[in-house]
Amino acid sequence: MVDMRPELLVRERVRSYLEEAEQLRYSRRLRALRRASRLESRAERRMVAAWRRAAELRGTLGIADN
Repeated sequence: MVDMRPELLVRERVRSYLEEAEQLRYSRRLRALRRASRLESRAERRMVAAWRRAAELRGTLGIADN
């Protein structure tokens, strides 16, 4: 009778590696998504600050909004 244990162990190890790789891919995608979200929020805050500053300058210069 042929002992199949080594083959089963190899299959289980490969399955484990594949699961780990999938988990890493998920983690990296999640990290990239969070980073993109932070960058987007920062850009929005800067845009609002620039808009406010432009409004202040228009007010200071007496330029009316159309």
